[in-house]
Amino acid sequence: MRHSLAVAALGAVLLAACWAMTSAHPAPAPAPAPAEAPFHDALKKIAVDYRDYGRVDDEMRWAPWLCRMPMPGVAHVSASKDDRTHGRKLYSLFVKDRQSYLGLGGKKPVPVGQVIVKQSWVPEEVAAKADGQGQTNWPPREQVIVTRPRDKAKDPFSGDHFWPYASREGKVYKAAKQADLFIMTKLDPSTPGTDEGWVYGTVTPDGKEVTSAGQVKSCMNCHVEAKHDRLFGLRK
Repeated sequence: MRHSLAVAALGAVLLAACWAMTSAHPAPAPAPAPAEAPFHDALKKIAVDYRDYGRVDDEMRWAPWLCRMPMPGVAHVSASKDDRTHGRKLYSLFVKDRQSYLGLGGKKPVPVGQVIVKQSWVPEEVAAKADGQGQTNWPPREQVIVTRPRDKAKDPFSGDHFWPYASREGKVYKAAKQADLFIMTKLDPSTPGTDEGWVYGTVTPDGKEVTSAGQVKSCMNCHVEAKHDRLFGLRK
């Protein structure tokens, strides 16, 4: 009996000691979840929303001045020679403020809030033959890809019209596989970590991963040469 009481008393003493040690040295709080890197949240949101901006050269949204059929957005050959960016790819341009972009010129800066998304594509050469008069037989315009906006009830007659072909040095290429998104968005010029307000970013085609953001050197090296506040505008 005395032995049982002694064991019980010893257990109580050990338990009290453990409790005192735990109270004096509480378990460390769990580490907070890592914060998203600067500008990543904004770039991911743009990667989700940019299709709603519309392709800047898609006339199907507005009646043209001349008596002719409006043209869809088309693929363009990138002028960049940098394989690390959109060089050697086809691209199509989406712009949040279309009128501002089409009106680039003079010394007026681009308004804060502007967003430009270069949707890049891996090119694939397609068969195209001369018609005997020095003209190339392009794929027919019936191959325009038409998609509707996500909110059909809001705007049932609009949509995206894209002709995924471009030519270079006498050859015709198709926009075969979508590659990365190349994004520029304009913040207040005083924002730290930006190029006079411009944030550059690259995002995977699915919009889930930001692979670069902020003052991206490979982007800045080219765009600092642009005449209109880091933007080149549409080629004529």
